[in-house]
Amino acid sequence: MNTISKIMISTIFQNFISYKWRLAGVLMWSFIPVSGQDVTNQAHFSVQQAVDYAMQNNKNILSSRLDIDKAHYKIREIRATGAPLLYGGFEFRDQLELPVFVFPDPNTGEQTPIQVGTKYSTSASFRANQLIFDGSYFIGLKAAKEYRALTMNAHKINERDLKVNVIKSYFLVLISRENVLLLQKNIEALQALLEETSVMFKEGFVESLDVERLTLQLSNMKIQEAKVKNALEASLGVLKFYMGMENTGTMIVLTDGLEKLYDHFKNKDLTSNGIFRPELQLLQSQIEMEKLDVQRYQTLLLPTVNGFFNYQRQFFGDQLNFDRLFNTSLWGLNVTIPITSSGVNKNRILQSKIGVEQAILKKEYTQNLFQMEMTNAQRDFRLADIHLLQQKENLWLAEKISNTTMIKYKEGVGSNMEVVNAGLELTRAQTNYMDAIYDFLLHVLNMYITSGKEVEF
Repeated sequence: MNTISKIMISTIFQNFISYKWRLAGVLMWSFIPVSGQDVTNQAHFSVQQAVDYAMQNNKNILSSRLDIDKAHYKIREIRATGAPLLYGGFEFRDQLELPVFVFPDPNTGEQTPIQVGTKYSTSASFRANQLIFDGSYFIGLKAAKEYRALTMNAHKINERDLKVNVIKSYFLVLISRENVLLLQKNIEALQALLEETSVMFKEGFVESLDVERLTLQLSNMKIQEAKVKNALEASLGVLKFYMGMENTGTMIVLTDGLEKLYDHFKNKDLTSNGIFRPELQLLQSQIEMEKLDVQRYQTLLLPTVNGFFNYQRQFFGDQLNFDRLFNTSLWGLNVTIPITSSGVNKNRILQSKIGVEQAILKKEYTQNLFQMEMTNAQRDFRLADIHLLQQKENLWLAEKISNTTMIKYKEGVGSNMEVVNAGLELTRAQTNYMDAIYDFLLHVLNMYITSGKEVEF
């Protein structure tokens, strides 16, 4: 075997021989921008930092937070309807022509017109109304508080979903960058092989078919690289969207790596003694709302009592001297007692009671569904853990085979194609191992989701 062939194989082998060096390159890739991007405007994010940023900037979360504020003000609105209502007023009149009344003359019996009234009159009034008893008021206040609890639980679900989407997008960017890195490594190795093979073809050591085969393979690999880079750009766009920075020109730099995250979670106890999903709290709030709906219709059968007080101060005269003022005041109660509703209210109560039963059944069904999801998640997690260990063992075997093949080649008992194939198998094993870590992390996340526990980094 000639010197050129040995140099060629040695160059290819160096691209695969050291797994530790490859992992160092992966970590470095977390800080390397995609070619063509401006590196002057960067923002570094760990997974937790990306989640925190999203919680402060995602438009959907900001809107969800405003729903809680609206519910808070709704409670204050309903509470205010039970406070005294005060009204004040003032009226001024200038009688341009006094009204005329016709009265019979007591002596002659003739009808005599007489103008009655004064030119000017003023009136200042004060009125107060107070709700004393109304069953629907107290039910409405309870319903508003329950509605606030419902919006808070809905907000928790929105936060959970956003956190999951950010974490999954973060993982996807990491595995996409890993795929780009491995493809670039393979392209570099294949390019070197093609150049060396072309030299050997010119010297007559190989056939033109070998050069053409490598040229085609290199072309296909570059096409694949373009697709993977496009996928990386898309995954970065998705991550920025969920983080709420989709309209900025900032480039995201990820500071966590797949293996770092795997080391963080591999020894954690992910088992749970119960299910703490916010959806169950939301369903419980819906049950309480249905119960309050029953009570609301029941209170319509009760009387309502309102108190009122009126005070008025008046002036009458042909001159605005206000020499004589007249006072008027009164207070009283207004009681309304429902007598019959023609069966309308009774049927509304029965419908609302059915709504309560349906809400309870829905919660029980959902709880059983969540229990099944958690059981499946635990099983899938165990399988992902086993699969990861198998891929780790395969990687060790691929490294051993690659080392052995290189030793045989150096001793003159192996072929260059054996070395190339062993290197490609090592790359494939490395890719499968990183994919297994990615799959493992997704199942870890699913374990947290199905149990309702908070993900901690």
